[in-house]
Amino acid sequence: MGGLHGPAGALGSALDRRWSVVKYAVVSRAIVLVLGVVSNAIISDYDASTGLVLPDTSSALESVLRTVTHVFVRWDSFYFLHIADAGYAHEQEHAFFPLLPLLMRLVAGTVLMPLAGWVDRRIVLAIAGLVISNISFVFAAATLYVLGRATLRNERLAYVAALLFVAAPASAFMSAVYTESLFAWLVFSALLLIAQRQYAWAALCLSASGLCRSNGILYAGFFVWDLVVCSDAWRGRHYAALAIQAVRAAVLVAVSTLGFAAFQAYGHRTFCQPPAEAAAAPRPYCHSALSTVYGFVQAEYWDVGFLKYYTVQQLPNFALAAPMVALSLAGLYTYAAYDPLRVATLGWRQRRAVADGKVPLAAAFFRPELLPHVYLWALLLAVATTTMHVQVVTRFFSSVPVVFWFAAHAATGGGWWQQRAVVGCFVAYGLAGVVLFSNFFPPA
Repeated sequence: MGGLHGPAGALGSALDRRWSVVKYAVVSRAIVLVLGVVSNAIISDYDASTGLVLPDTSSALESVLRTVTHVFVRWDSFYFLHIADAGYAHEQEHAFFPLLPLLMRLVAGTVLMPLAGWVDRRIVLAIAGLVISNISFVFAAATLYVLGRATLRNERLAYVAALLFVAAPASAFMSAVYTESLFAWLVFSALLLIAQRQYAWAALCLSASGLCRSNGILYAGFFVWDLVVCSDAWRGRHYAALAIQAVRAAVLVAVSTLGFAAFQAYGHRTFCQPPAEAAAAPRPYCHSALSTVYGFVQAEYWDVGFLKYYTVQQLPNFALAAPMVALSLAGLYTYAAYDPLRVATLGWRQRRAVADGKVPLAAAFFRPELLPHVYLWALLLAVATTTMHVQVVTRFFSSVPVVFWFAAHAATGGGWWQQRAVVGCFVAYGLAGVVLFSNFFPPA
């Protein structure tokens, strides 16, 4: 019995909890699927556009598969499905990155190949997208748990955070033909590899994430933090060693941005070469090294820009974003107030001592290892609330680990009312989102 308190017992407990996270993640995806299908059968769609994307069925098998895919092919899913089917046919489609469509083609042409003779290609591609998203979600939940153990050094907080991710407010988007789950898995994996000092593999993960979403390149800053800001060379004034670390970080950052850069280069080659360039007014990204196809498309077709969303008509969308914005502001303030000197000096000075080894539950959220996560959280919050369509902040933050770490801290450290408020908000927002999404209601 004494062995249960040693390394073997701790390892067994960690494995048990990881499998517990996996099981809850699988169950949650089943609940989302059933709720989406049932609510869609009861409530009429706000928009019937899906009928233009998914074909009418001609067999019982197609009818069943279309019923499921119809529920989760909404909003941006149209673009991913069209890109997987026909490639990048239009400029505005360059707002959507290629990794998910490429994987959809791969899965449809391999694992789902037996369906090819019986089911329309677009339905098979949609099924592939659902498979990828839901499997990625399960892997992301398990990876977040392991990352939490490595960063927080408190198994319980890591476990609660992973369970809150399983009940994520963006549940509908995490199961649909969207990039949220795939991106979260890639980012969590990269951050875990960085924590384990496996920098080359982490850079490759981030490069893949840059083929999934544009904000993947921001996580490359963790290499600079780890190798330069936190380098022991500062203390001994070993500037030659510091220079080597800086070069190493620069190489890793460059590798991390290759995916994003490759996709932008593809857009330039598509739209900036004759006769495409001569056929219409020259695009600004064709003549400026600092302009990207992605940035132009977001501004031109989606009206994304600084404070452009600040209109009276958008007040309902700000209300939808308010819970996640409030949670983020509370988390940033809580961490900063614990040790303002640490936050103000990049962690080089601090007023509170840092405990080694296992960390008490109440102190785990305040670990110095969370500091770069907090900085990134603040940056993403500023961008989301001033430049983006603010209602997407909930799913935008589905790949930000510190969001779930703070939610777990609030749920485990407060009174019963605070626990119920956090858990209740996550679950209620997530379930309501499934009903709205499956019937084509906002937010998107």
